[in-house]
This record gives sequence, structure tokens and C-alpha cells, in this order.
Amino acid sequence: MEKRLVVVFNTDANRRFTMNFRNPDEGLTETELLEAADKLIASNALDPTQGKPVNVESAKVVSTETQIII
Repeated sequence: MEKRLVVVFNTDANRRFTMNFRNPDEGLTETELLEAADKLIASNALDPTQGKPVNVESAKVVSTETQIII
């Protein structure tokens, strides 16, 4: 089963920007996630067309199972 962390940011253009991260740590806490997101926002490394991220709207871990037929 594959897991990914889906983080939705609010931007300075009043839009949302979504990032996906593969294989998040099993014990990831809200505090750790918000600290890492704040560092990413402060670095100005992100410049999506939706506007510059300013804070985290939501985050979730999504599990997917792939069944290969052929």
C-alpha cells in the first residue's frame, strides 16, 4: 500500500495550492508538519501560479492500494 501526505496551502492570492509527498513518516505529528511547512514558506522556494503559500489549510495522509490486472 502506498501512502502520501497531501498538504493544502492558502496563498496570498486567496487561492489554494496542494503539494503531495511520498512515503511520509508514520509518526508525523501536526507540530512537526506545521514547523516544516513554515520553514518551506519562509524559504520562498515555492512560486506556484496560485500565489505564494502563506499558511497550511489542511493536511492528510492518503493510502492507496494498486491492483495490477495485466
